[in-house]
Amino acid sequence: MHPLRLALLVRNSEPGKFGTVLAEWFAREVESRDDFKLDLIDLSRTPTADLPARIDEADAIVIVSPEYNHGYPGDLKTAIDSVRRPWYAKPVAFLVYGGRSGGLRAAEQLRQVFGELHAVTIRETLSFHQPTDPFTPDGTPQDPTTPAAAATLLTQLAWWSRPLREARTTTPYPA
Repeated sequence: MHPLRLALLVRNSEPGKFGTVLAEWFAREVESRDDFKLDLIDLSRTPTADLPARIDEADAIVIVSPEYNHGYPGDLKTAIDSVRRPWYAKPVAFLVYGGRSGGLRAAEQLRQVFGELHAVTIRETLSFHQPTDPFTPDGTPQDPTTPAAAATLLTQLAWWSRPLREARTTTPYPA
C-alpha cells in the first residue's frame, strides 16, 4: 500500500519560534512512521497559487496554529480560503498552542471552518498551554505523554485517510 501523503501546514518556519519547534518535532514523529510521507508546507514561503495543488495531492493535513485573541490568525484563514475544493473529503488534525486554553479555542474555530469545507476533522488535537518551555533545547517534549498523544493523533489520522483516499479515488465527492 502506498504511504499516505501528509501535508504539515505551518504559518512560517522561522528559527526560534515556538511553532517552528513544534512543527520540526512533529515532522520527526511523522517521518518515524512507515504509513506517511511528509510534505511540509510553510505558508510564508509557499506562493498562494501553489497551495491548492499541494493540498490536492495530500491524503491528510495537520495544521500548526497559535491562538490569537481567542481565534486563529488571519493569514491562516486567507490560506485556507484560497484552496476550497481540494479540502473536500480530507481528514484534518490540529497542533495548537497559546495562552491558558493551549490554543484549543483556535482549534474549535478551525473545526467549524473545515466542516464548511467538507473536510473531516479528527477528534485528537495536540495542545500546548503557555508554550514557554515545553520542549528541551534539542526539540524533545518535556512532557513524557506528548509523543504518545502524537502517535494516537497520527494513528487516527491514518485510519481516516485510507478510506477517504479510496473514496475520493473511486467516487468523486458530490459537492
